[in-house]
Amino acid sequence: MTGANEAADEATAWAEVLAAWEDETAHRGYLGRCLDLEALARAGGRYREVLAARPDDPVAARWRDEVIRRATAAGLASIPRGGPAAPRLPRWVRPAFLGLLGAVVVGLAVALFRLLSSWSPERP
Repeated sequence: MTGANEAADEATAWAEVLAAWEDETAHRGYLGRCLDLEALARAGGRYREVLAARPDDPVAARWRDEVIRRATAAGLASIPRGGPAAPRLPRWVRPAFLGLLGAVVVGLAVALFRLLSSWSPERP
């Protein structure tokens, strides 16, 4: 039954906006009730209906644009802030890499030692 009460309350609030069409406070109060994207969509539909009947109505155009601005802000605010998680390497990759790097360094050191120990300055 709550949904029916909310629909009736929304219809009553819209009727108040229509009665005070030129009053900015009435429009702000009506949109202040729209706390989620669904409510903003309903409000946007109301202003679109007025624009369909009166295409040159500046009040309807202004508040339709305000609904779009609020819906955009609410939609963007609902997007998760964190970027995608960086892919993690398996735990064994780092030790394996360090072990391989150590083996290469030791191999180069041994090769350099052998080269220097067999080198003789008297050879042409």
